[in-house]
Formats: sequence, C-alpha cells, structure tokens
Amino acid sequence: MKKLVLIITMLSLFMVSSLSVDAHSGRTDSNGGHNCSAKSQAKGLCSGYHYHNGGSEASTSTNTNYKKPTYKSTPKQVLTTVDVYINNTKQYYNPSAYLKNGTTLVPMKPIFESLGATLNYDNVTKTVTAHKDGKKIVIGIGNKKAYVESNGVTTTINLNQAAEIYKGTTMVPLRFVSEVLGANITFDDGVYISTK
Repeated sequence: MKKLVLIITMLSLFMVSSLSVDAHSGRTDSNGGHNCSAKSQAKGLCSGYHYHNGGSEASTSTNTNYKKPTYKSTPKQVLTTVDVYINNTKQYYNPSAYLKNGTTLVPMKPIFESLGATLNYDNVTKTVTAHKDGKKIVIGIGNKKAYVESNGVTTTINLNQAAEIYKGTTMVPLRFVSEVLGANITFDDGVYISTK
C-alpha cells in the first residue's frame, strides 16, 4: 500500500512539474524570469527581461516588454470583370471575362465553341487542344506560348499573359482568340467579338 501511495505521489509531482514548462526556450532565474534570447526577440515572442511560471503575478502583469506577434495577410487580387459580346449579343459567362495585369482574359471553351471550334482538355498535361477549319490550336495552362498547326506548319504565338484556370475554367488572353480564330475584336463599353 505504501508503495502504491508513493508511486501515485511521484506521478502527481511529475505531472505538475511537466505542466509548468516554459513558453519558449531560455533558462529562468530564481525569480522565475529571464532575458529573451535573440531568436525569441527576432520571432517577436518577447523582448528584454520577463517572467514565466515561477514569477509573481504582480511582476507578470507589469511586463511591458512582450510584443504580440503581428501577422500580415495578402489580400486577394480584385479582378475587374469585362462584358463580352459575340456578334453584338451579350454573353453571360461564369466566371466572367476579367482584366488582369492589363490583359483581358476570357473563358476559352464557350467563346471557342461559339466561334465554331471544338475543344479537348488534357488534365494530365494541363493542355487545351482546339480544332477549327483544319487548324490545330494547343495552349498549356501557365504557359505564355501557344501553338497553331495548319497545313503541316506549326506557328508559335507569344502571349502577354499565360492561360490560367480560374474557378474551374480555362481563361485565355482575348488577343489569342483573335489571332487563332481570325475574329475581329473591338472595345467600347465591353469587348465585341465578331466573325470575319
């Protein structure tokens, strides 16, 4: 019985002492405080002398050297939507066309299909292949180059903005639509795409 009481007492002492672990590295002095290390100061955990679990409550409450860490959040880029008209009929896309870094990006599939092209998306290579009038058009997501194969000749098209996936839709630069499908594009209160 005495052994059992002794074991329970030792376990209790061990658990109490393990609960009083310091909040961060650094040895404490007899008052329960210490000076912050350079690493802790660099992380914004503390600065100067302060107390941990052994210090008096009065001393802990007057510690003015502690600096609360600040966190910076990166705001999500706000995109300006652009109305698109095909042969003077307003289109309603989800997601809408938008302006990014000075380039108008439009949803590839509905616009290409409206202009008579067929599309295939390869999820493994992240590549879209379109066909129209004997032309094969290939554009890769994240790539600033597109390729058009016609009559056995492959032409490279350099893009200002890479194709991207936005809300599950492949978005391509508007100029790309004009170059590969031969569409006329004009700007007024929106983007007007018309077939030649």
